[in-house]
Amino acid sequence: MDANDKCICAGDHEHHICFLHSKGLVEEVEKLTDNPTVTCAICLVNANSPDNVCSPTTLGGGFKYSDMQDSKKIICESVTVDKKEE
Repeated sequence: MDANDKCICAGDHEHHICFLHSKGLVEEVEKLTDNPTVTCAICLVNANSPDNVCSPTTLGGGFKYSDMQDSKKIICESVTVDKKEE
């Protein structure tokens, strides 16, 4: 995500793919991405439901979660890592 982008969540961020990914919950995220209908305009991951991402947009141009699941990169600025986890 570009440094100028901001995470604007209309829903429960703790159930969004970027949050779950940052916590290492790969299996949970895979369940939310196995039959995608939308793409997140912020992190570009494809998701099953608009409720699974921060900024849902029309499906297309995004990527499968499996393409980035091994990345430790935080994909949303609003997700923070606890000091204890580092």
